[in-house]
Amino acid sequence: MDKRPSIVAVVTAGHSSSENDPLAEYTRGTSKALIPIAGKPMVAHVVDALAGSRYVEHIVIVALDPADGVNFSVPVEYVPDAGGLLANTEIGIQYAQEHYPNLDAILLSSSDVPTITSAIVDVLIEECFRTNHELYYSIIERAVMETRFPGSRRSYVHLREGDFAGGDVLLIRPSLSFSHHDLLEKLSHARKSPLRQARMLGLWTFVKLVARRLSLADAEKRVRQVLDVKGRGVPFPYAEVGMDVDKPFQLDIARAELENRSPTPS
Repeated sequence: MDKRPSIVAVVTAGHSSSENDPLAEYTRGTSKALIPIAGKPMVAHVVDALAGSRYVEHIVIVALDPADGVNFSVPVEYVPDAGGLLANTEIGIQYAQEHYPNLDAILLSSSDVPTITSAIVDVLIEECFRTNHELYYSIIERAVMETRFPGSRRSYVHLREGDFAGGDVLLIRPSLSFSHHDLLEKLSHARKSPLRQARMLGLWTFVKLVARRLSLADAEKRVRQVLDVKGRGVPFPYAEVGMDVDKPFQLDIARAELENRSPTPS
């Protein structure tokens, strides 16, 4: 990088109202971002990691507000809940672009990846800025994921290069356009099912994925054709970006990790 980029981090912290939410007994109708882990809400761990980054200058929280009582370690900005994952993502990106027109990128993170660290955030940002794309999507190879977090039971996409889990930290350039809202919404709803996503991107993409003949380059090319987005999948060596907390046993993994972690910044 020729100069240090200006990054605004957007953290989505909405909650599921579904009766089938596996974490319902922990959330009790509130956002899972507020579930306590190692002495503070889950989202606070994410914010701490972002705040320690060399590149993140501002942090925006979508779907929480000061009344939720989270004592963040740094000042944050709040954007009201827009009613769903994609809507919250869009409104967070819009807020960042409108309030910080000179930013170089938006780092988009879910609130349920509490094991990430500042060093990991910096490595991801630096890797993304090696190329000129509009959207960078972190992916973690199965061996990396299962070695770091045995028993995490992630979902994997079977590509020609290997099996990959999707990360929950993405980088977006300001030029990215959400011109295909309907398709993006369907892809968002299908985010836990690679087969459903591939089917939406076309029959041939679906067939190649099932036959394990779809390469990362093929997937990136098809996304550009269908969504008009110049995207890049970033194979990432740190499983923490994919260790999202969706189920009780994953919450147990995150709690064990953070309760045993040194209190000094990593």
